[in-house]
Amino acid sequence: MGAPSPQFIMEAPESLEPVAAQLKEINPQSLQRMMDFMGLQHPGPPIRVILAPNGSPVAQEAPAWMSGYAVSGASTIVLLTDRSLTYPNNSLNDVFLHEIGHILAHRAAGEHPLPRWFDEGLAMMTARRWDLEDRARLVWAMVSDTQISLNDLNTLFVKDEGSVRRAYVLAYAFTLDLLEHTGQDTPKRILAKVRQGIPFSEAFAQTTFMSLRQAEEQFWSRQTLWSRWIPVATSSGMVWLAITLLAFWAFTRQRKRAAAIKRQWKEDDFDL
Repeated sequence: MGAPSPQFIMEAPESLEPVAAQLKEINPQSLQRMMDFMGLQHPGPPIRVILAPNGSPVAQEAPAWMSGYAVSGASTIVLLTDRSLTYPNNSLNDVFLHEIGHILAHRAAGEHPLPRWFDEGLAMMTARRWDLEDRARLVWAMVSDTQISLNDLNTLFVKDEGSVRRAYVLAYAFTLDLLEHTGQDTPKRILAKVRQGIPFSEAFAQTTFMSLRQAEEQFWSRQTLWSRWIPVATSSGMVWLAITLLAFWAFTRQRKRAAAIKRQWKEDDFDL
């Protein structure tokens, strides 16, 4: 028998009760994978989930682009149900999983502080898989701005909407790259050390055998435009886009040639 899954206390107005019921039916296996990823043996106390429409006080206090947030110390998740979804979430269920990731990460860390990039990177890894959209956004982040430090990355999360989206994709990319080069159990090992009271930077160094600065430099050294653009350029979606554009170009060229021939015929008829 597996470990118990997190339990939820849903608070929603009557109009949103069906949404609350649907969210509560989350797959226990998904929750168990999240707990295993964080290194949690027990899920902890029930998580309070507030579904808030736009007119509610909690929604009015949140930035317009935000669709949900977690208050880890209070074991509370707020889902802003009327907001338009933006990257990195494609559905309210994605938002829910993302915020659960925050709660579980902080529980695994014994509620000790975690840097924002690591917190968000872990939450994104629990809620979604790295895909074509993420690759394309990383390419754009590389060509549209200069590389930044992890400390500067933390500050992007509290700026404008465009900066926040860039922060998400870079945090996700850095966390994914870290696991690819140090092992999939790296997060749980770091969190376990933080839970013991070891500062994050020391826990990181003891687990990965490199400093945060060294990890940052290695990440950026691997982020060549060529290595990141190739998977985007060779994806099936890009291939079909290229075929569509080529067909449109050929069709346009054919129409121009046909029009030119008709004009020539008219000129020839006029000369006769």
